[in-house]
Amino acid sequence: MKLFEGRTAMVTGAGKNMGKEIALAFAKNGANVIVCDYNEEAATQTAEEIRALGVEALPAVCDVRDREKIFTYVDEAVTKFGKIDYLVNNAGGSSGLLGKLTRFVDAEESTLDFVIDTNLKGAMHCAQAVLPSMIAQKYGKIINISSIAAVCGLYDRVDYAAAKAGMIGMVKALAMEVGKYNICVNAISPGAIARNGKMSDHMTYLGENGRCGTPKDIADAVLFLAYQDYITGENIVVDGGRTLGTSHR
Repeated sequence: MKLFEGRTAMVTGAGKNMGKEIALAFAKNGANVIVCDYNEEAATQTAEEIRALGVEALPAVCDVRDREKIFTYVDEAVTKFGKIDYLVNNAGGSSGLLGKLTRFVDAEESTLDFVIDTNLKGAMHCAQAVLPSMIAQKYGKIINISSIAAVCGLYDRVDYAAAKAGMIGMVKALAMEVGKYNICVNAISPGAIARNGKMSDHMTYLGENGRCGTPKDIADAVLFLAYQDYITGENIVVDGGRTLGTSHR
């Protein structure tokens, strides 16, 4: 029997990179997966790869800022699969997605809204949508993908750092509320993670092990938190030692 056989996972931003790796990791371990992504082609491709592994997939094409659509897809998933056991709030990004990285003093309000709504409010929408199912079955895991930006800051990304820190605060408070239902809520803060096999130009210091992280490094951490039943309200930093401080080398 596979680790998550008979379970259902919802992964946001699952069309590519880290989200796709996380979605496939659940599928390889027997879980059905709700593939949430704003890009229809990417969501469909990930869903096809998941079905090829012998489990079910439900593409959910929407922006996590769209609360109504999120709730609609969750209702559809509960009807199809009977429940949702795991939620991974991976969708997010900085103002770089809009081509608007700036010093905070120059940031436009619309950019602040985009970053906070995509990272923090979107995670709240998804958590609120899946919680009734988890509470009813008295089981669930919610995992927020935060960032080391929330731990140590990141230049030209004040809004992003604030939103990711909010995701950690959300984890701690929500863990207090839902622990009695056997629901664990945690966060993972990735460091420098390669996208499409490439490192971003702002990742100038990779950490004490001297390498860039991979999406698999994060997927492994997600599966660990999904499997265990005692860790809750925590933020696990997965950064190769990047936030330890300036290297002596």
